[in-house]
Amino acid sequence: MAGRSIHYYLIKLARLSGWLLFFLMLIYIITGLTLRGDFNLQETIELELALGIHQKLVWPLVAMFSVHSGLEIYFALRRWGWSKPRASEPRR
Repeated sequence: MAGRSIHYYLIKLARLSGWLLFFLMLIYIITGLTLRGDFNLQETIELELALGIHQKLVWPLVAMFSVHSGLEIYFALRRWGWSKPRASEPRR
């Protein structure tokens, strides 16, 4: 069985981080709207709970954004030819 290249795992990590970032942002937006009192969301989520979740999601959002954007920038640079593959890597 041939081993998979590091790029296979980096693509999987980029996709996973993208989905995690999407769901974290969705929760962050919903808790923010609850705190503002929009859409009567405070009836379904208590304000203290929404505030706690909203404040605790800041650093996970920063981490997921950094991972996802860093990987996507790396892949974009490779696509555009700014980052050359090593001599041992086959060119696609």
